[in-house]
Amino acid sequence: MRQFRLLALLGVVVIAAVALARNLPRLAPGMFDWAEPGNVAAALVQGRGFSDPFDGGTGATAWVSPLPVCVEAAVFAALGVKTAASAAALLVLSAAGLALANVLLLSALGPFGGCARIAGSAAFLAYCAFVPGGPLAVLSEAWLDVLLSVALLWAALEAGRSSGERGGAALVCVAALAPLDNAGLALSTGIVLLALAWKFRGDARRLALPVAAAAACAVSVGAWTARNAASLGRFVPLKSNFWFELHLANVDSADGLPRMETVLRRLPFFDVREFNRYALLGEVRYVETFRKPALAAIRAAPLHFAANIARRAADAAVFCRREGGGEFTRLKTVPSDRLRLVASGEFISLGAEGGGFWTRIDTPPGEELAKLHGLGLSDESGIWRDWAEKRRGFDGQFRGPAGLAAGFLTAGVPVAALLLAALLGGGRLIAPAAFAAAIGFGMLLPFVLVNHNERHQLPLIAMQAVAIGACAQAISDRRRAATAAP
Repeated sequence: MRQFRLLALLGVVVIAAVALARNLPRLAPGMFDWAEPGNVAAALVQGRGFSDPFDGGTGATAWVSPLPVCVEAAVFAALGVKTAASAAALLVLSAAGLALANVLLLSALGPFGGCARIAGSAAFLAYCAFVPGGPLAVLSEAWLDVLLSVALLWAALEAGRSSGERGGAALVCVAALAPLDNAGLALSTGIVLLALAWKFRGDARRLALPVAAAAACAVSVGAWTARNAASLGRFVPLKSNFWFELHLANVDSADGLPRMETVLRRLPFFDVREFNRYALLGEVRYVETFRKPALAAIRAAPLHFAANIARRAADAAVFCRREGGGEFTRLKTVPSDRLRLVASGEFISLGAEGGGFWTRIDTPPGEELAKLHGLGLSDESGIWRDWAEKRRGFDGQFRGPAGLAAGFLTAGVPVAALLLAALLGGGRLIAPAAFAAAIGFGMLLPFVLVNHNERHQLPLIAMQAVAIGACAQAISDRRRAATAAP
């Protein structure tokens, strides 16, 4: 118990310190920080209902999942819409959520060995602290995914060990909430409940728990689907933008892994033409415009689509490519220079005072310098200095040793740890690792099939930490057995 308390306290201290170090020097939320969930949360608080993901009064939406929106809306209602106070409160909430996730991890791993507990918690805290764009980055919503995935793991383990006497209520609550957070957690919840139902198949009393949890899941998804049918005139069980995402990753992107430039030029949040088309058609008809071309492209080249899935699977399980190609800047230019940059495709403007995005920050510097020179810019040297500065930052974050290490640590290393743990365990995994593997698989599968990037990988850090903890425990057990052998 003393070790548990010390590790839990250490988690609080580390997460709080990282949250402050990452955010306080530059916590200045603007439009781009809040993104679609923030816009919908603002609409809710302002009496416009669940609507307007890209601002502009575009009407009802199911573009984003309801649970993160409701969390942000509660904060907005208390502290103001998109205020600095709300941003600070959301940062505190994310730090508290991750600290609680660490406590649940410690509890879940503790019965299976001290090495599993210590290594798993240490790996989780390291992921929170060092992964670029991690769950403690300003206004990240990944903390909620992380917390729900750990709660699902903990509840499943507790219910399995205690015949449902402990963890049962938590399992029902998580089953109701997780599908409203993202599609991956919806699938993970189904997998866990099926596994528990199989385990309890001979005992009707124990079987009642996964059945009750499945009923709670069905009720929450059914209620959200009914709302979507009433507001959008279409049955949408989770989110409405499936065809958009499928098109973005498999038609707009050649390799199934969209670059930042592709995303910025297709998402209505950033592209004026796409926003106008979205506003004119409405969400349902807008998304429907991507259906036929996406299906036609897949039918015309099914092997290419299969190769895209394979590339996304490698991105998820071997090396997670850091989302590259674009970089935000607060560059201020004269209007004529800004127009030339935008027209050239090198820049997406967020307004004269709001900065913008360099869309091809990974272009070879010599090639970019030649492009800028050919535009006839009045402040070519100042613009080039800004681009070069952002390029150095991009290289340091994504292409340097730390960026390469992050790519393997958030994909290949946990998978390798899981496989090694199974090998050392004679083909079996301890229960936390087995459930973590199932939850991680569920969280990844929808995105591997449709559109995967580092944002979809980030919520897995707790399950990856469990894999590392299980590997450490398996190594420790093997050494102990070797020492004890005559």
